[in-house]
Amino acid sequence: MNRLGFLVLSVLLTNGADNRMAAMSLKEIMQTEDLDVKENTLFKKLRDYEIQEYVKKGIKDGRANTFYITDAGKEFLEQYKK
Repeated sequence: MNRLGFLVLSVLLTNGADNRMAAMSLKEIMQTEDLDVKENTLFKKLRDYEIQEYVKKGIKDGRANTFYITDAGKEFLEQYKK
């Protein structure tokens, strides 16, 4: 886990993106926090976290994928804070 990963999971949790309906798009995540990364970098990070089951895809917003934090992601974030 690096700072970007921590910020991404924190943004999802803080904004209530914890279910399929409340999921956030890539652009929404980038607008919420100044992550100072390209969209492609953020997408790759989200895809890695999806494989690790820290995030899941939500309902599409038009053509855009959306993402939300899972219970495993919340637990991981809590452990990382300690």
